[in-house]
Amino acid sequence: MNNKTKIIIALAILTIGLYLVSMTSALTVQTFSVNPDEVAPGKTAEISVLLKNNAENDAEDVNVNLDLTNVPFAPYNSGSTYNTDLIESDNSKRIGFEVIALNNAKSGIYKIPVHINYKEDGVAKTVDSLISVMINSNPILDVNLEDGLLLKGQQNTFSIKIINKGLADVKFMDVEIGSSTYYTVTSAKKVYVGDVDSNDFQTAEYKIFFNANAPGNINIPLSLTYKDITDKAYTQETSLSVKSYSQQEAVNLGLAPKSNAMYYVIIVIVVIVIFFIYRVVRRRSSEHEL
Repeated sequence: MNNKTKIIIALAILTIGLYLVSMTSALTVQTFSVNPDEVAPGKTAEISVLLKNNAENDAEDVNVNLDLTNVPFAPYNSGSTYNTDLIESDNSKRIGFEVIALNNAKSGIYKIPVHINYKEDGVAKTVDSLISVMINSNPILDVNLEDGLLLKGQQNTFSIKIINKGLADVKFMDVEIGSSTYYTVTSAKKVYVGDVDSNDFQTAEYKIFFNANAPGNINIPLSLTYKDITDKAYTQETSLSVKSYSQQEAVNLGLAPKSNAMYYVIIVIVVIVIFFIYRVVRRRSSEHEL
């Protein structure tokens, strides 16, 4: 390859490089921040965006727009658009927006598109970027006893329902039942429930034996451990007041059917007595004939 050819190739590479540089956007989102870091539904947040002009030319007629179309945010005390006449070459400019998370927004990380339009040397240019904002709130859990008759002196199935009434999902949930002198847990004390999504529920089931001398009302302690979407750990201590009945109390209150065992015993006894009377009468009748 001769020197002339090398020079032509070098000039071509330089021309292509300069063309690519000219096509590359000089105005960029250098950094952004959100205050507070996590926004609760119905609360506001300040978004700060630092724009940097890396070009040799000034950026003019700069228009920055937060695209809130597909995210659960709305502008608050300001618009979603910011305009400035000039960002000089190699300079930065910090701009701010205030947004509010919608009341029904579910917890999660939301990406907000940022559209930037400006002119450089009279040429219109566009830059698209993304910033992320996290919506999160404390989980709201309600624990209820599912319907079922709990009898003293025997093993019962004890089932609880965990309802997530909040807007935040929870995950990795364990439910542990506490001990008492009035009952014995005959199954595993800790039950893994897993994920409980917002506006949903899960159940945990135990086998429990109530002592015959247990009172009618018993407080059963429960411990719930779980994490939110940010892996923050929570522990919730609660208790359920449950009613336990003797078999007779349950029958008297109409909660359990009456047992027919006694009637069956009486019928068997009557049949046996009739059978023996029949045999005696028959034997005597046979002897009289002789």
